[in-house]
Amino acid sequence: MAPSHQWGQNFLVDSSTLQAIADLVLQGCQGRVLEIGPGLGALTRTLLERGATVLAVELDGRVLPVLDALGEEFPGQLEVTYGDALTLSWTELVGAHGWQGVSVVGNLPYYITAPLLGKLLEEPLAWDRAVLMVQREVAERLVTDPGRRASSTLGVLLRYRADVIWGIDRVPPEHFIPAPEIFSSVIQLIAHPPLPVSWDAFRWVVRAGFQHRRKTLRQALAQAAGSPLSKNEWQHFLEALDISSMARAEALTLDQWVRLASAIPHRK
Repeated sequence: MAPSHQWGQNFLVDSSTLQAIADLVLQGCQGRVLEIGPGLGALTRTLLERGATVLAVELDGRVLPVLDALGEEFPGQLEVTYGDALTLSWTELVGAHGWQGVSVVGNLPYYITAPLLGKLLEEPLAWDRAVLMVQREVAERLVTDPGRRASSTLGVLLRYRADVIWGIDRVPPEHFIPAPEIFSSVIQLIAHPPLPVSWDAFRWVVRAGFQHRRKTLRQALAQAAGSPLSKNEWQHFLEALDISSMARAEALTLDQWVRLASAIPHRK
């Protein structure tokens, strides 16, 4: 079966990498796993062989017979839902099984990395860790701590719910069929309690700050949709919080983002 270019499929086939990913996933949630995009089931099989129970969400109907056969081989351990992981409710899917928590794993098509990570943040699903294969360049930005030049909007937002750390530094193209043109990496999101600030306020101020990342923070915040203050007002506001109004978003630490989000006035 040929991988679909339409869905950005690159099937991971290297056994050592599959086992390494399983090692990371099975550190949490008593072997209860939500797998996004199992494809032909190479990682699924690896998890099932090690005793995991897997709920898999798959959009490519061509692979369903392969996954169904895998479920028959491991009775009671695999359930496959046909549909789009970006639109299905993960919370309802997991909740239907009475699970109180789950680990999430996926070899993500590169074009859905950002929206899928966004869904992971927005869903009220109780997950304890996520182990995700992404483009290496993207991984580098996501694991970079806030306050460093390579930090990014999504990297900061993810820290509202999780620590973001390396899982596997480099996965070479030849470990996939077909081989992509770039290296991949595995990142881990280790869940922690939400930061002590409103999610809506945190999300708005981080997105606003990074929207014009080459501009100073006072300029970027003043130009954002729904901004409650003018540029000069933002300058005084930031200085009162001991945050330089001339700084750029990439320079703010996580603590500074939290202080800023906690203090912003009601938006328009």
